[in-house]
Amino acid sequence: MRPRVAATVAGLVCALAIATPAQRLPAVAIPEHYQLHLAPDFETGTFTGEVTIAVRLTHPTAAITLNAAEMQFMGATISSGGAPQTARADFDQRRETATLTVPTPIPAGPATIAIRYSARLNDQLRGFYLSHGNGRDYAVTQLEATDARRAFPSFDEPAMKATFDVSTTIDARDTAISNGRVLSDTPGPGAGKHTLKFSTTPKMSPYLVALAVGDWECVKGAADGIPIRICASQGHKDELGFALESAEVAVRYYNRYFGIKYPFEKLDVVAVPDFSAGAMENTAAIVFREQFMLVNDSTRSIEHLKQTAEFMAHEIAHQWFGDLVTMKWWDDIWLNEGFATWMERRPAAEWKPEWNVRIEEVRDTQQAMNTDALENTRPVRTRVHTPEEINDVFDAIAYQKTAAVVRMVEAYVGAESYRKGIAAYLKKFAYRNATGEDYWATIAETTRRPVDRILSSFLTQASLPLVAVKTECRGGNTEVSLAQRPISKAVPASTTWQVPVCYKRSRNGRVEPVACEVLSESSRTLTFDGCSTWLFANVDSRGYYRTAYSSGDLDALESAVRRKELSDVEVTSLLEDEWAIVGLRQDSIARFLSLAEAVSASGVSPLIDAIAGHVNSISDRLIDAPQRPAFERWVRGLLRPIADKLGWKGTAQESDEQKELRSSVLYTLGYAGRDPAVLQEARRRVDSYLDSSGTIDPSLLNTVVPLAALNGDAALYDRYLERSRRPDEISGSDARTFRAALPYFSDPALTQRTLAYATSPEVRAQDAPLVLGSLLNRPWTAAAAWEHIKNNWAGLQRTGMFQGVRRIVREANSFCDPRTRNDIAAFFEAHPTSGNERVAQQSLEGIDRCIALRDYQGKYLSDFLGK
Repeated sequence: MRPRVAATVAGLVCALAIATPAQRLPAVAIPEHYQLHLAPDFETGTFTGEVTIAVRLTHPTAAITLNAAEMQFMGATISSGGAPQTARADFDQRRETATLTVPTPIPAGPATIAIRYSARLNDQLRGFYLSHGNGRDYAVTQLEATDARRAFPSFDEPAMKATFDVSTTIDARDTAISNGRVLSDTPGPGAGKHTLKFSTTPKMSPYLVALAVGDWECVKGAADGIPIRICASQGHKDELGFALESAEVAVRYYNRYFGIKYPFEKLDVVAVPDFSAGAMENTAAIVFREQFMLVNDSTRSIEHLKQTAEFMAHEIAHQWFGDLVTMKWWDDIWLNEGFATWMERRPAAEWKPEWNVRIEEVRDTQQAMNTDALENTRPVRTRVHTPEEINDVFDAIAYQKTAAVVRMVEAYVGAESYRKGIAAYLKKFAYRNATGEDYWATIAETTRRPVDRILSSFLTQASLPLVAVKTECRGGNTEVSLAQRPISKAVPASTTWQVPVCYKRSRNGRVEPVACEVLSESSRTLTFDGCSTWLFANVDSRGYYRTAYSSGDLDALESAVRRKELSDVEVTSLLEDEWAIVGLRQDSIARFLSLAEAVSASGVSPLIDAIAGHVNSISDRLIDAPQRPAFERWVRGLLRPIADKLGWKGTAQESDEQKELRSSVLYTLGYAGRDPAVLQEARRRVDSYLDSSGTIDPSLLNTVVPLAALNGDAALYDRYLERSRRPDEISGSDARTFRAALPYFSDPALTQRTLAYATSPEVRAQDAPLVLGSLLNRPWTAAAAWEHIKNNWAGLQRTGMFQGVRRIVREANSFCDPRTRNDIAAFFEAHPTSGNERVAQQSLEGIDRCIALRDYQGKYLSDFLGK
């Protein structure tokens, strides 16, 4: 699954986890096969279901407990030896179970459970739910992590793999997509209905069952003989071409890489109007949220293409990592999500090398490190029991941290050696379940390197190491001292990791070959021949650790940056490490800004984008009113020369990277620098676009539309609002762009209009948090947005687990003042965040850190700007 996507005090969370009884099913009945029939009724907003489960009983029993939630049983039997017994059903709403009891105990061995039931097609974007679009309803499943029990009575645990025969009775006008291919399509039962039966699935976990009912239109393709369909609701067929190409590229790439051909008989991917996550990897039937898959040729930006290709590759990678081999329990969800994240950009790196995806991977690593540096972090492998605890571990630690650690180990042992280890793991556990120990033991055995110790140290311990680096020339040799300590104060200071530190250095004007050392102790000293000009201790930015260089070493690296002696990805990690050190208040912000100037002086490069993000953050959170004029002048001085080189219009030959860089530079120049010329040109282009007398390059649309709104009046706001309300008449992505820009209007009256609009029926439940999150991120709208969120909290609970409440809770960290921080803490204490407790505490910690950073760095910032 791909949330869009990157977290109570850690000790309290652990205490609660230990105290909570495990919500696991008794190991009495082992499911082997399901026959599942679902019949949605759009007129009543309900569905009926019939499920027959072939089980194997481990010992004689008169009672079988399985998962069931928010449904009514209309009849249940348990059969053994051909003799059915009517079962009484006793529900436990808290544990989301139903216990079936029969008068006569059933012997150990095969048995059959049959249940007829009914339920509501809910509006919570979970289970079997209603989605709305094109003036009609759709019925869609979203069962991860623990919502199969809302679609059908089941043994809703990942280790309870079984085969499935799925069928559905639906309206004659509609069709359906499921895990298997269509075996038959027959009229009835009943007028205006038809019934589809799908082929039997391989063994899979219940949360991977899929059914999507609607008026789907599809485009067809294939990869290595595997039929592929990309589908969407009526009217979107012309927007599916790029998604199909992305799917074909990914399947072919993974077939080669894993050495295991795509393990299912077909692949369907369907875009639905309402969906909680970005996408979901149901076996052979992936479901996407429309906006992440549909690509309109007239508004396609490089960012959108990258996102679509990345999401597609992520979900297809899950067909091996997650579907073919599934974790035994949610403690090891990282085995699914981390590995799909590790693989998600590899097909594009081969297909579209101009996208420079390594930079994106480094940014993902930085996101994980930022979360992992908090006191309210967690180990990758975290014990979970309840559905709320399970939902809580779908975070940057499971996704981005795992991927970063895997990349580090891959670089250490070598790409081909690691690939063989992965292939061995997948073959060994195909159609089965695995644990973390299964994974790292297989990799260690295959590579014959001690990667099990490296992996376990990073995956079972919270936080990450800060590696201090200091070099000194003594007697014509270079002495390098390395020392590691936890970056988070919540982790015991004595904690160490098995850290593969890979370094390179410059000597006599020549960069010497890369070497690696596994730093397992708290400190070590290395000695090299000759005196080094500089030493960089994270080659290719593959390491999952922060580096803190001595002042002299950082000066030398800054000079190396100006001479372009480090790669772009290496300078990115150098910048991010220095920003992290500034955040820890172990260096002044002036040092980071000086490094930013060095990067800027080195010329036009993707590195400017990393700087731009921090400049915008400094503008929003650290600059006070007296400092703002000087800060805006500094931003203009930093970026204006680059903007002049890039211009507003590129050539036909320029790279996608240049287009993205232009967008980033112009946005920051207008937003943080308030450059009058940029703001004026943005307004001119938007006015022309809205008047239909001009066009905007898709790569600049998300730049100029918000910039034009910064000084916009009510008349311009009305035009933006009208545009955002017309997604069916013009491109949906165009409408989303104008909706996303509404928070940029600074008039308080317009802010109130945006808040009312965001939580109105006009905006999909899944989209409201996007607008509210953006309002929280704008300094001039944040206070009003927070008040509105508090007043509408109950309604926001239906916006979906992964893109909804979690986003709002996470974006609450945008504040940087004690009064609001205390108000947020009091609100979250009084209003449970249901599976987002860790995220809430992380947001509060983020505010605390911002307040401390602002207090500490204020003088350094003023001195720097004064110069």
